[in-house]
Amino acid sequence: MTLDDVADELYGLDPADFVRVRTERQKQARADGDKALAKDIGALRKPTTVGWVLNVLVRDAEDEVGDLFDLGEALREAQQHLSGATLRTLTKQRQRAVRALATRAAEIAADRGHEVGDDVTREVASSLGAALADPAVADDVRAGRLLGAVEYSGFGPLGLVAVPDTPEATPPEPSSPPEDDDAAQKKQAAKERKEREEARRHAEAELADARTGLDDAESALADATDRRDDARAEVERLREALEQAEEEAAAREHDVDEATAARDAADARVRNATTRLDRM
Repeated sequence: MTLDDVADELYGLDPADFVRVRTERQKQARADGDKALAKDIGALRKPTTVGWVLNVLVRDAEDEVGDLFDLGEALREAQQHLSGATLRTLTKQRQRAVRALATRAAEIAADRGHEVGDDVTREVASSLGAALADPAVADDVRAGRLLGAVEYSGFGPLGLVAVPDTPEATPPEPSSPPEDDDAAQKKQAAKERKEREEARRHAEAELADARTGLDDAESALADATDRRDDARAEVERLREALEQAEEEAAAREHDVDEATAARDAADARVRNATTRLDRM
């Protein structure tokens, strides 16, 4: 049993089974005398719903995921040689492919007994888009061991995702009050949307931290329970040994009593024989 074997198993499991199986594998590693492996297994964190959906997607739809990432690689290579209109067309095609695969991921989750909402599906789609833009992220997704959603963290444009879906509109004339008001409203709406997104990311981070804390507490509880059970087993073993020793001591005490009585009888016979001899 290796850490890779355990990780592959755990991140393909139903989330409800993660902690239980992780604890079982820790016990197995300790029983095998591999304390370092047991510690590493205990450090494996339970994935969020988004992470789990992505992990089962690459397991159950490996070919479809591979086709999508191959498409993204081909489009990145072709980007420098295509016109803006062609890029916009390809971007729309890729976005449709991402949405279709995200929907497929939701179906796989449902087949495994977990209905996921639109928010999870959107985060799955966003993660797939990040993987298309960044080969390193794509490798992480392909590994099937994600803890949660992933984001594009590179510098520069986000590949084809940065290409607008529609042609650029003609800028409004500065002197037109209605268009200025519309621009201000759009700017305010974008600001509010960004604030909501930041608040959501913050809440998701807090949730992830809370889940990590829960996992750590559950792991610590499992370790403490193991130690308690081991101590109880040792106490029981010592009790049984004490009972056996007490029974053995009682048996030997009986032997001592019998040997003492035999010695006293023999001593009496010696004294009697000596007395008769003296009288002769």
